[in-house]
Amino acid sequence: MKKLFILTAALTCVATASAQAPRDSLLHEEIQEVVVKGVRAQKNAPFAVANIRKQELQQFGKSGQELPFLFARTPGILAWSENGMGTGTTYMRIRGAAGSRINVTLDGVALNSPEDQTVFWANMNSYAALLGSVQIQRGVGASTNGDGAFGGAVSLATAAPSQVASLELTGSYGSYNTYNLGLSFSSGMLGNHWIFNGAYHETATDGFLHGTSGRSGSYFGGLTYYADRLTLSYKNIGNFEKTGQAWNGVTAGNDDATLMGDDIRTYKDMYRHGLGRFNSLYERLVFDEDNWSFPQDAGGNFITRRYTMQDGSLWRKTTDNFYQNHNILSAVWRPGTRWTHNAALHYTYGYGYYSEFRPDNKFSKFGLTAADAAGNNIKRTDFVRKKGLAQHTYGLVYNLNYSDELMEVLGGVNLQQFRGSHFGYLTYVKDKGQTRNFTGLQYYDSDARKDDYSAFVKGTLHAGSSLDFFADIQYRHVAYKTNGINDKFIEQPDGTYRNQQLDIDADYNFVNPKAGITFHSGGHKAYASAAYASREPERNNFTDNGNYPAPDAEHLLDFELGYDYTGSNWTVGFNLYYMDYKDQLVQTGEQSDIGEDLTTNIDKSFRMGVELSASWSPLAWITLEGNAALSRNKVKDFTEYIDDWDNPRPKDYDFKTQSAPSNPNWKPTTAHYDRSVLAFSPSTILNGVIDFHHRGFQAVWHTNFVSRQYLDNTADKLRSLPCFSQSNLHLGYTAKTTRRTLGIKEVALGLDLNNLFSRRYAASGWVYSAVSAKNKYTPDNRYYQIGFIPMAGFTCMTNLTLRF
Repeated sequence: MKKLFILTAALTCVATASAQAPRDSLLHEEIQEVVVKGVRAQKNAPFAVANIRKQELQQFGKSGQELPFLFARTPGILAWSENGMGTGTTYMRIRGAAGSRINVTLDGVALNSPEDQTVFWANMNSYAALLGSVQIQRGVGASTNGDGAFGGAVSLATAAPSQVASLELTGSYGSYNTYNLGLSFSSGMLGNHWIFNGAYHETATDGFLHGTSGRSGSYFGGLTYYADRLTLSYKNIGNFEKTGQAWNGVTAGNDDATLMGDDIRTYKDMYRHGLGRFNSLYERLVFDEDNWSFPQDAGGNFITRRYTMQDGSLWRKTTDNFYQNHNILSAVWRPGTRWTHNAALHYTYGYGYYSEFRPDNKFSKFGLTAADAAGNNIKRTDFVRKKGLAQHTYGLVYNLNYSDELMEVLGGVNLQQFRGSHFGYLTYVKDKGQTRNFTGLQYYDSDARKDDYSAFVKGTLHAGSSLDFFADIQYRHVAYKTNGINDKFIEQPDGTYRNQQLDIDADYNFVNPKAGITFHSGGHKAYASAAYASREPERNNFTDNGNYPAPDAEHLLDFELGYDYTGSNWTVGFNLYYMDYKDQLVQTGEQSDIGEDLTTNIDKSFRMGVELSASWSPLAWITLEGNAALSRNKVKDFTEYIDDWDNPRPKDYDFKTQSAPSNPNWKPTTAHYDRSVLAFSPSTILNGVIDFHHRGFQAVWHTNFVSRQYLDNTADKLRSLPCFSQSNLHLGYTAKTTRRTLGIKEVALGLDLNNLFSRRYAASGWVYSAVSAKNKYTPDNRYYQIGFIPMAGFTCMTNLTLRF
C-alpha cells in the first residue's frame, strides 16, 4: 500500500523555568522549541544540519510543490514526483537513502507509517504554509522518536500562532492547469489569554504525464490558551488527496528485435527523442507495424490509446485516495528555573485505497481459474483491482529536560502500538464468456500489529565557554506480527496458484549510542561525532523480497567531522562523513507491480563523502549561496540473485529452507560483487543560488546538478540514469498598502519559472534484468527493461497573495 491515512491525537505537557512568562512572540517560539527539543539538534550539536525558516516555507507553500523539492536545495538531497510536476506522489533521498530510511516527525511525534516506515509526500503539499520551521539532519543525527535515521531525519514544527489578528488569502495558477489556493487566519489575543487560528490549502493539476491529474490539500485549526505559568494548545491538522498514479514511468529495453508488450525498445532513443508523457497505467502505446516503430507527434511525445472498458467507455485513471488527520493537545507549565517536562499521548486511525486497471492479466495472478460454458479454460481478461488498508496507531511520548550553566540533560520514552489490516477486491472483471462473475471478489486479507517501545537519555556538558561534550543512548524494542493471505500468488507443482501466506513474528532489541564533541568560539565551530543506529525491516522487505532470502535488521556506524565559520557577511562549512553499514537494506532496482522499490540486505557496504556549503553577501541586496555533496557509495560484499530464464526457480522452492523437494540440487543464478556502486546513489549533487532582494522585490535563481544514478547494484551504465542539470527562477514583489482598501495591509505578487531550459531528464526509475544462455544474454550483457520517471519541461506558476 502506497499511502497512509493517519489520525493522530497528541497530548503534550511541558514545564520550563521562568519566574514570569510574558505572552509575546518570543515565548510562542520557545514553546515550539520545547515541543521539538527531543528530536532536534541544538545550536552547537556535533551533527550536520540544515535549517529552513518560516519565510522560506511560506513562500514555497504557494508553489503547489511537495516539501521534498524545497529540501532538495540543501546538501545531499534528491527529490522527484511521479507526475513530473513536483505535486502529487513525491519522493526524496538523503545521502542516497530512500524514504523509509528517513525519520520524519511533526511537532516531535513520529510521522512515518509504522509498517512502511516512510512518509508519502502525496497529500502534504500545503504543509509548507502551516510550518514555522524545518530542521534536516543528515546521517543518524539527534532524533530519538520513531524509526531509525539511516540517511537523515526531518523535523517539522508547526508555526506559533500570531497574537495579532490577521487574514491571508493566496492563489496561484500555472502550467498544466495547476492551481494552488490558500487561506490562513489568526484571531489575535482574545481576553488576554486565547488565540484561535486556522488555515486551508489545496492544489490540483492535470499533471505532466497522462492520467496523473489530481487534487490534494491540507487544513489546520488551533486553539491556544496562555497564562503566566501555563500554556494549553489544541491543534488539528488534516490532509486529503485523490491523485492519478504513474509508478511504472516510461519504459524502455535493449532488445531491438523483440517487442516487449507496449514497451519502448532502446532507452538511448528515449533520451534522444524526449521521454514523453506516456503512462502505462492509463494507456497503451500505438505501434506502427508497417514501419516497425512507435510513432510520435510533432512535440516528440509518443502517440497513445486509452484503455477501454467492456461497455466502450474509457478507463479514467489509476488513483490513490487518502485522507489523514492529526490532533495535538499540548500543555506547557513552568514550575521552576531548570526543568522542562514534555509528554505526548497520540492516537492514529487510517484508511485509504487505490483503484488500478489491469489489462489482459492472467486469472492466475489473482489465484483464480475461469472457464467458458463449454468448459474451455480462459487464461486472461481485463481487471480493476481495489487495494486498501485500515490502521490504528496510538502511544505515549514523554521527555524530561534539566539545564543549567554547566550541563543540559534530556531523557524520555516513546511507547507506540500499531494495529492494521490490508485488503483487496476485484471491482471489475471483463466478461469473456466465463461462467462465473468474479466482480466484487475479495482476493486477499491480512492483519498486522507492531509494538515500538523506546527510552533514551542524552546530555551536553559545557566544559568552559567554548567546549561541549555530547552523549546519547537509546534502547528500542520492536515487535512486528502479520498474518493472513497477501496479494501475491505462488504457483504450485500442479499448476494451480495459492495466496502467499503471511506468518511473520519478529522481535528486535536495539541499543543505539551516540557521542560527540564541539568547539565553538567567535564565528568558528568544529565538531566530531560517532553514532550507532539500528532499524527493523519494513513490511515490504518481508513480503516483496523476491528471489532474496528473508530480511534481517540493519545496523549503521556513522562518523561525522565538520567545521563552520560565520563571518560578518559570509559563511563557509564542510562536513566529512563515513557511514559503515551492516546488512544495509538497499534497492535492487526492481519494483513490485505497484511501483514499490524491492530491497535486499547487503552484508557490508558504506557511504562516505564531504558536504560543502558557502554563502556570501557582498552587498546588502544580493546573496550568493552554494552547496555540494560529493560521495562514494560502495558495496563491499554483495551477492545478486539473477533471474535466469534457462534456470527457473522450482515451483515448490521454500525461501526459508532455501530448498525445493522436486529439485533438491537446484541453485539460483548469482553474481558476486566486492566493490560495486550502490543503486540510486549519485556521487555528486550540486546546488547554486543567487538571491537578489531590494525593498519589496526579490529574484532567486536556483541551479542544481545530479550525477549518474545506477538503477541496480552492478554499476552497469546501460542500466543507469544519465546525469542532469536544471534551473529555476522565482520573482516576487511585496507592497504594503497605505490606504488599507478593504482592510488590505499587504499585496504580494510571485512568478515561479521551473526548468527554464526545458531539460529532458528522469530523476528516478527502475530496472528489470535477466540472463539466458539460449538467447545470448549473459551477466555482462543482459536483457533488461528500464522504467524512467520523467520530469516536465519548462513550467510556470503565478501567485497573488493578500494580507489583511
